[in-house]
Amino acid sequence: MVYSLKNLQKYKFPQIVLLVFLLIVLIVGTVPGYVSGKWSWENTAKITNLKILKQVRKNGLTIPDWTTTSHREITIADRKWLFQEINNENKSVILLVLTQNGPKDKPQVEWMDINGFHRWKTDSYNRVSFTSEMPDEDSITDSRKQNISDVEARFLRGWTNKQTYAVMQWYAWPGGGSPEPGDWFWTDRLAMVSRNRVPWVAVNILFPIEPLGDIDPYLPQLKSIGQKIQASLAKEAFK
Repeated sequence: MVYSLKNLQKYKFPQIVLLVFLLIVLIVGTVPGYVSGKWSWENTAKITNLKILKQVRKNGLTIPDWTTTSHREITIADRKWLFQEINNENKSVILLVLTQNGPKDKPQVEWMDINGFHRWKTDSYNRVSFTSEMPDEDSITDSRKQNISDVEARFLRGWTNKQTYAVMQWYAWPGGGSPEPGDWFWTDRLAMVSRNRVPWVAVNILFPIEPLGDIDPYLPQLKSIGQKIQASLAKEAFK
């Protein structure tokens, strides 16, 4: 089991009900395969946009209202990440993006890898949420139709001897996002019932601030950037 009984104790009743519902859906989806002798994981749907995800890592993301000043691939913990620097009104922000590299590739310890790469100290941890909307270009008759993503993210302060950052981190996927690998796991497993898969991208926003400054005043700006990144991923990576 992914979650032990001890871990379940920290969840509220509605969350436990949702978890039980997901388990029932998974059982219903896998029992027919068991009876027929065809296991679902032997016939798992492929992630069709892996090539597009790799192109995003190589070419960078288009962020509305921001100009890309540089982008390149870097290695963090033996994995290739996109390092992209964007600029708006003389404000430079760093994006670190890890795209899914294969059908068995799953989010695990990316935030620890980032900590090890920067060798920074962190504090002021918080959980924040935002909604990203992208107009559906295929909708001609209803301009109000939107592709909407509800995202939860980690918000924290990271600093070294040289620089302090307000940091936002989450795993993005079509229609949503969360900093917890387990949230993607259940979303992906639920999609498997319909023989689909859910691609993911790890996103880090590093927003430079004054030395050991308070990060809360910068939250609206990071949310705005996060909304644009999620919309860009929906358009360029998750299409």
